[in-house]
Amino acid sequence: MPDRRTFLKSMVAMGALAAMPNLKAFSQENLINIKPKPRKILPKRLEKGNVIGLVTPGSPITKDELKETVTKLEDMGYKTYYRPSVLSVYGYFAGTDKERADELMHMFTNKQVDAIMCVRGGYGSIRILNMLDYNKIQKNPKIFIGYSDITALLSSINERTGLVCFHGPLGISDFNDYTLQSFERVLIHPRSKYKYPYQREENTENNPEFDFYTISSGVAEGELIGGNLSVLASMAGSNFETDFENKIAFLEEIEEKTYRVDRMLTQLVQATNIRKANGIVLGVFYKCNINDKPTLTLRQAITDILKPLDIPVAYGFPFGHIKTKMTIPVGINAKFNAGRRTLKLLDNAVV
Repeated sequence: MPDRRTFLKSMVAMGALAAMPNLKAFSQENLINIKPKPRKILPKRLEKGNVIGLVTPGSPITKDELKETVTKLEDMGYKTYYRPSVLSVYGYFAGTDKERADELMHMFTNKQVDAIMCVRGGYGSIRILNMLDYNKIQKNPKIFIGYSDITALLSSINERTGLVCFHGPLGISDFNDYTLQSFERVLIHPRSKYKYPYQREENTENNPEFDFYTISSGVAEGELIGGNLSVLASMAGSNFETDFENKIAFLEEIEEKTYRVDRMLTQLVQATNIRKANGIVLGVFYKCNINDKPTLTLRQAITDILKPLDIPVAYGFPFGHIKTKMTIPVGINAKFNAGRRTLKLLDNAVV
């Protein structure tokens, strides 16, 4: 039986198409949910000396943060390129919606740019999703990496173009040994059947938010999709809602009280097809075990919501708003063993 919500969406879209005498008036976005996903596109691997284009599709950055990012990447052996708009400020955005969309499209279409890195997240990416030219992105595939607010772009670009994108460090992130190793093993020296090593962050022994545990045992395979919980929840019900069916979803969050995490997880379960995912990999929900009394702990709340799905779920993988970050390719097949708490890539993510 097809999912009732997806079936109704398709019927409404087809009915509207048949009723319109002018087919040009029917926007491509309205057909998104009834189109098959494009073929998978792997970007070229990162090499020393490559040019990394720096973008700010969400919140603004300071000159010092830009300088820090440039210095960091150049010390790693890369060249950097950015437009003046990278430092634009429009309220709590890094420029107007048009500026931020134009900046990102410029980096994809500029043949001199080999890869694209977001300097920071914040908020704003969701506002430019319908302003991007996905056909041009598809014709100009290259590494695109970021996390947090960038989740909206990772999911939307992958689902509309087939381009494998990367949930990984931002320009302002700490490239410690663990983060750098994961970054290089996925983007520079790819390994087929690459198993992510586990490392707990230092000085977190007494913080249950960093605990590593199984919620529901089992083994799952599927394409990886996901990112920040609040961003994914905000996309639910829109033309850009993430498709989790038959995939391995990965989720993380920061600075949300436990009841808010509860609410957003419940929203995903009730409003999207994440209940049809093959498994759910949870990162560290940093500063989310925060409660008023009476309360449920973060672990109790997550377990209450996700265990009834009867799919493999485990918590505490090293990704999210923490110092140790896995670089996770969106759109690549992986194998997840929740009982053993392991995640293994089954294919290279770059060529």
